[in-house]
Amino acid sequence: MTVLGIDHAGITVGSIEASLAFYRDLLGLHVTDEGVDQGPELDAIAGLSGARIRYAELDLGGGRLLEVIEYLAPTGMPLSQRPCDPGASHLALRVDDIDALCERLAAAGVSFAGRPTTITAPGPWRGARCVYLDDPDGRTVELVQRPAV
Repeated sequence: MTVLGIDHAGITVGSIEASLAFYRDLLGLHVTDEGVDQGPELDAIAGLSGARIRYAELDLGGGRLLEVIEYLAPTGMPLSQRPCDPGASHLALRVDDIDALCERLAAAGVSFAGRPTTITAPGPWRGARCVYLDDPDGRTVELVQRPAV
């Protein structure tokens, strides 16, 4: 019994429309499936009673998906987390031109925590350019551009 790898990353969102405008329209991820789900299987998986969701699955490449889920029932409360808070998480997305993408995101009003920065310390991250920004729900998304090899 071993972990074989990452199948998908799932995030709960406040609005499917706002999340698709960000992840699909601004970041360019392709939607592979979307819909509404409810029933005993969803309740059993989520450990909730009467769960009803809207979801969209976006292609992250390599057979991996980003699943965005909006709970229609039960309703939740927004989280407020800083990257340094225990339990906080971030989604790191590999990109091919971080500077051009940041310009497009900034023009669309996306909030950045920092600025694209090249890592100069020795090691496997040397030459990578990274930046943190916020998705529509305030979740930290990291953009990563690896050096060309």
